[in-house]
Amino acid sequence: MNNLNQKNCIHHNRELTYFCESCEEPICKLCTTLGPHNYNLHRINSLQEAFKMRVEHIKQEILHNILPKRDEIFAQINRIEYRIQEIKYVKNIIERDCRAEMNGIEDRLSQAESMKQTILQHQIQVIQSDLDEMNDLAIQFFNLTKKNDYLEFLFDSQSLLDRIEFLIAKPYNKGIDEIPDDLPRELTDLRLLLGKMEGQQEMLEILNEIIWRMINERKHEEELSLQILKRHSENEIKEWQKLVEFFTEQLKESEMICYFCNEPLNIQTINKSCKKNKDHTPENFVGYTIEKPTDQQIGTKRHFYGHALLQAKMPKLQEETKKLPSAVIIEGIMSKIKVRMQDKEINLMGIFQEHDNDKNGFVNEIIFNYIMQEHLQLIDEEIENIVMFMDCKSDINYNILFNMLKSTNLIQQMESDLVQKYRPPKSKKRTPSQN
Repeated sequence: MNNLNQKNCIHHNRELTYFCESCEEPICKLCTTLGPHNYNLHRINSLQEAFKMRVEHIKQEILHNILPKRDEIFAQINRIEYRIQEIKYVKNIIERDCRAEMNGIEDRLSQAESMKQTILQHQIQVIQSDLDEMNDLAIQFFNLTKKNDYLEFLFDSQSLLDRIEFLIAKPYNKGIDEIPDDLPRELTDLRLLLGKMEGQQEMLEILNEIIWRMINERKHEEELSLQILKRHSENEIKEWQKLVEFFTEQLKESEMICYFCNEPLNIQTINKSCKKNKDHTPENFVGYTIEKPTDQQIGTKRHFYGHALLQAKMPKLQEETKKLPSAVIIEGIMSKIKVRMQDKEINLMGIFQEHDNDKNGFVNEIIFNYIMQEHLQLIDEEIENIVMFMDCKSDINYNILFNMLKSTNLIQQMESDLVQKYRPPKSKKRTPSQN
């Protein structure tokens, strides 16, 4: 209810005594029976119960969410204030270092300037003494000439000439060795060093780029070598698998069973008596082997071993063929794949070709399972039925899958070929082996 001062129901003008949890508003008793808040359609609580529920809920929210978050905010404010103090402290240290450095620069500049001033002042003093001597000589000469005392002048003339000759002969430095350009310019030197450092930094970045490329090329070569080694290893394993399958087939062809009891020839049964080799055999008994025992061998309670008839292996064949998925199951899975490819606009062939590193139309079972689960959302049982039906021993030819998607006749033909494969081969007649 938007109006907090309203105490009566807007529908029935009755006192508000209940609370509709579904609509989140207080209601009267008639609302629960006459509507619009019917018990059958809405969840109804008393005002007190609704009040307790919301108080408890808000209390829990404040205790478990608001208060911890408030503490986190306080902690964050403290961290920020501490960081501000850190920045001020570091700034003061840098400012102090700058002032100390600037004072040092100014002191060194003042020292250099003072040294030049001292040297130049000394030079001035030296040549000033010569200048004073010349001025004194000129004053003495003019004073003697003004007196018109010939004798005094003649007596002093020789000393004047000696002083004149001395001053004329005395050398003095006409150049100024001290110049302002060699005053220390540490800031300018620092800027030049920084400029050189920038150039060196660019050179280091170029070197890093070269090293990075060399590492990547080396890594690419290692990956290529590993791929080649892996491919050779897989080919070697396939060859060994072929040998195992070949010798397994040869072994199956040489398997022998008892004519009377269908027991296989092995270490456990070879020296045991045959319970079904009795004096007389039933007239309709045809035995389990191609080879037939002689009359002397019947009733000896010993095994007579030979190569199995097709019917002797039929129970095993039936058990194995029951595990094979039927064409109906495969057609249902193919229909599901078609629908999902169309709905999601999946380029399934492109996805398989992207994972086909050798570009030979084959992917391993791990990649096949990943594509079926990730892009088509098939379950493990459906994927296992597809793989079993395609009869792929190691790598999977995904072109067979696309042929199956196109043709139901192909699926039926594959089912027939698969069942035929599980039938045992016809054995050639051999000399019977008897215990």
